[in-house]
Amino acid sequence: MSKILDNNIKNIYIAHDGRESFKSVYKNLLEGILFEKAYSIKFLGMLPTPALPFILSHNKSQDSIGIQITASHNPYNDNGIKIFGPNGYKISRNEENVIEEIVNSQDNFQKETDYDLNVDQSSVDLYTHYLSEKLTKNIKFKKKLNIALDCSNGAVSNIFKSLTVPNNISFVLLNNLSNGKNINHNCGAVYPENLSQFIKDTNKKHDKNNNEWIDFGIAFDGDGDRTILISDSGKIIDGDEILYILSTCNHPTTSTIVGTVMTNYGIRTSFDKLGYNFIETAVGDKNVLEGIIQHKAKIGSESSGHVIHADTNIIPIGDAMITLIKIIHLLVTSNSTIDELYPESLKIPSELINVTVTNKKSWIKIILQILRK
Repeated sequence: MSKILDNNIKNIYIAHDGRESFKSVYKNLLEGILFEKAYSIKFLGMLPTPALPFILSHNKSQDSIGIQITASHNPYNDNGIKIFGPNGYKISRNEENVIEEIVNSQDNFQKETDYDLNVDQSSVDLYTHYLSEKLTKNIKFKKKLNIALDCSNGAVSNIFKSLTVPNNISFVLLNNLSNGKNINHNCGAVYPENLSQFIKDTNKKHDKNNNEWIDFGIAFDGDGDRTILISDSGKIIDGDEILYILSTCNHPTTSTIVGTVMTNYGIRTSFDKLGYNFIETAVGDKNVLEGIIQHKAKIGSESSGHVIHADTNIIPIGDAMITLIKIIHLLVTSNSTIDELYPESLKIPSELINVTVTNKKSWIKIILQILRK
């Protein structure tokens, strides 16, 4: 990385999602990055991935980049990195390829580097203050909401301690005790059925006027950029359906919205019937963001739950916390429930199956022949 960094880069912000291996990755990052040049390292501790692009974009500094140590929705024993440039955007695929080529050709080297884990709290506060402002600004919370949040024992686990929350909003926090080995373990966005069952079991015991009634739930993924929504009846709502709910409730039917080649056909046709201009991109939140910018779209998402909002372009990736806030505002302003806004699933049943083959092209020809018949 130090070989391809712009000479103007002076500061590197580094955060992680709570895996126990982050210290090893962090140490090796520093030994590699600092091998050729002395950068100012700003450690942010355990923080959702979207916080990094926010901090970079907010500071408007061209001398800083960000690195998130994370393996997202994968098991705790996996780890990796996500890299963000000075403007908060992920680095390009070409830059990723250059890094991979250098890594694969590099001789092993060792440089002992002293490092500490003192958190740059002022930078962390920038993000939490932004979320608090987004949550409370220009809205009157007449409606009381009780929200169940499955934090996946990951990056969002500690964020709610620092939020300013209106009196009418309460959070039931689940799986928010990260121990380095429990991230994504039978919880979070990978296992939304567990949060669904919790909401069903809880709401069976109470009526809607009871303070214990759960109005909806959110299941986060490990690094806090994906969202799966759960209604008060326990209905599981993925990224395609979140896109539909937020688009049809918040934006005119003449609006442009962005999905991917994986967006469910039932959702697409529903958008078409209403008059929305649906733009299809390749899979990947980079591609969704590119589609939003190119077509001046209001919102975009992936089926997996990455939702990108054009009016929060200071965070140029999916941010699960912003999606949570958008849903809270929607329910407060509409005085509705999720099930009222989205009573029946519009998705057409589909299943993704991965098949290992020796030659893709020959199989595609066979599949095309079958489809033509």
